[in-house]
Amino acid sequence: RLLRANAIGDIRLLQADFGFRAPFNPQSRLFAPELGGGALLDVGVYVVSFASMIFGKPRDIVGLAYLGDTGVDELCSLVLKYDCGAMAAISAAISTSTPHEANLLGSEGRLRIHAPFYKAEKISLIRPGKPEEILDFPITGNGYNYEAAEVARCLREGLRESETLPLDETLQIMRTMDEARRQWGLKY
Repeated sequence: RLLRANAIGDIRLLQADFGFRAPFNPQSRLFAPELGGGALLDVGVYVVSFASMIFGKPRDIVGLAYLGDTGVDELCSLVLKYDCGAMAAISAAISTSTPHEANLLGSEGRLRIHAPFYKAEKISLIRPGKPEEILDFPITGNGYNYEAAEVARCLREGLRESETLPLDETLQIMRTMDEARRQWGLKY
């Protein structure tokens, strides 16, 4: 609603991170390549999805990663550029804790989505010359309950996909992650 109301003007940049430090275990799903391990597929999908929700399909994708002892990405960063000129600078990690925040920077201000951004209960609206506004958005449950409710709604209504996150967008998110992994030489 804040973005539709143009609360921060034209969005120019998204910054978001999602990282945690897991104990190294080469057999765990996080570190084993045969189990699809790595930061991008585990928690990076959240920041890639958030960027997709805001901007859509990226025009350019540039990624860097640290591939650990088992060959999976333990730390990665992506810069995504969009046709509108906006960019997203996003990162994910399974070997380093990060703040779990997101910032949307616009021509007229900034939205700080407090940690954890993927189920934030507070957003700060920061605009030059105005006092910071802190907006509360209490959530129920752990956040997954909203996904489950949407699936249940789609099933009740006989829908094969959700208009909130259409299948085409899901595929585009995966293509973005596939391109990043291609740049790193990471294959499963």
